[in-house]
Amino acid sequence: MGQGEKEGEREALALHCCYSQGLPATCHAIQGLEKLGTKQRNSAKKATQKTIETRFPGERLHTLDSLQDGGSVLRFISNQKRRAVVCRDMHPHLLAESTQFIPSKENEEVGTLEVSGYVRGRPLSVNGLLHIPGLGDFQMTQITAPPDPHPVKARLHRPPAVMDTGEEREGMAEEIKVVAVADPAKQESLDREVELDPMEGEQTWPTEEELAGAVSRLQTPPTGQPLRPSEARRVPRGTSDYQAAWIVADSEDEDEEEGSEGEEVPVDDESEMDTESVTYGDTEKYDAQFDMEAEEQQFELLRAERENAMFPDEVDTPQDTPARIRFQKYRGVKSFRTSPWHPRENLPRDYAKIFQFENFSRTKKRVLSQEDNEAALPGWYVTVQVKDVLKPQAEALDPLSKPLVVFGLLEHENKMSVVHFVLRRCDGSSAPVKSKERLVFHCGLRRFSASPVFSQHTTGDKQKYERFFPREGVCVATVFAPIGYPPQPVLVFKPVLDTHQLLAVGTLYKVDPDRVVCKRIVLSGHPFKIHKRSAVIRYMFFNRGMSSTIQ
Repeated sequence: MGQGEKEGEREALALHCCYSQGLPATCHAIQGLEKLGTKQRNSAKKATQKTIETRFPGERLHTLDSLQDGGSVLRFISNQKRRAVVCRDMHPHLLAESTQFIPSKENEEVGTLEVSGYVRGRPLSVNGLLHIPGLGDFQMTQITAPPDPHPVKARLHRPPAVMDTGEEREGMAEEIKVVAVADPAKQESLDREVELDPMEGEQTWPTEEELAGAVSRLQTPPTGQPLRPSEARRVPRGTSDYQAAWIVADSEDEDEEEGSEGEEVPVDDESEMDTESVTYGDTEKYDAQFDMEAEEQQFELLRAERENAMFPDEVDTPQDTPARIRFQKYRGVKSFRTSPWHPRENLPRDYAKIFQFENFSRTKKRVLSQEDNEAALPGWYVTVQVKDVLKPQAEALDPLSKPLVVFGLLEHENKMSVVHFVLRRCDGSSAPVKSKERLVFHCGLRRFSASPVFSQHTTGDKQKYERFFPREGVCVATVFAPIGYPPQPVLVFKPVLDTHQLLAVGTLYKVDPDRVVCKRIVLSGHPFKIHKRSAVIRYMFFNRGMSSTIQ
């Protein structure tokens, strides 16, 4: 930002993201004041100081136009008290000063990546996993300690005349020491999910014949009129034939509207619809390439959000669909707060693939208190050898032009589970956000995309499902994600065209697959007669069979 310039959108977004992620101690400096006159110099310095005061109260602005100013800034930085960033300091990490890729003898496209730098945070264990942002999780083979290129105390016995000779390089090679070598028996596994065993569950999974019989029975409704085989329905992307048979062909069906974006396909279509083609036009030719269908979808989404805010959870009973089919996934309860609900009831099959803690708080305390006697301590200059790295991935890394920070993972942090985040929407986001919409999460040291389920942040054994991300207050977003230990800051972005828009900020709440999120619906009707203890409601049910189903 230039002298006297006001804070723009990009600067405000960058500062807001830095604030939400957590900032260490800061130092503020300004350059170019000597080129201005005395009056302009004072006004520019006051304007910059005012801008800093809005976000960094009490911070001092330094000038940096001469060597004396540089010395003053360095003395200020050296005497400044460090401000801890908990999420960063609880993990071992190092800022890469150099990287080197060594291809393997069997396959030149895969090899070992050597990353050199100073260890910060916690001690780095060779038996743990290493996370490289943008690449993923990797195992380490060994950690070595080469000579420190920037020692605090220079070696007086080393003459300057031989600093660049071959003898000196040979001496440095001899000084490389092996700090630790990975032990296959103790090394963390890269497995993210539990291998599914169909014979281990309490309930026998249906066979293919039973599933086919269920589909044939469901295709013949009680009215006796079978469905047409080529009847088009709106189904979520990736839905199987068996799942599609359970979806009611109703455009106003709120039960399936939270799924992924669907498209009109026949029920017997065997295509898996794994990909989706989206074309974005040039913003300068907006009128010529106006997408009416996309605008209509956005309008319908906005109308649904407003309707949900005015009439929360209210659903009209369809006249052409029996209530036992329309509401087959729901149960009648007397009280949402006091009615019992077992957290292990009717779990999806994917729950067998995730990890769960018996006591998450106790596990976190144990993991953070672990010590490895063979780990590289903070402050050491080390070279970490990362195995099984692809050559294109290694070539994309350039520590000189783009800083690279690698993180050591704590125990279980590469395992998948049900993770909950407490989020609050940013002021600049105005577009409606539906549950299960694809979003991008920046959580601590990780970045991933997921389709969160929103729910209320309340106490109790059940939390109410939110169809849309509320514009005010906080809510809980639940996703399948790698395990993390709080506190960790979270930034949520919404993909918009070819960029990402900051949607919400928050923190990691907990890792708990037993947190029950219930979707509530309230059947609506027109009051006909109201008595002291009862009422007669019209247009809630349209035949006797419907009313006897919902009890």
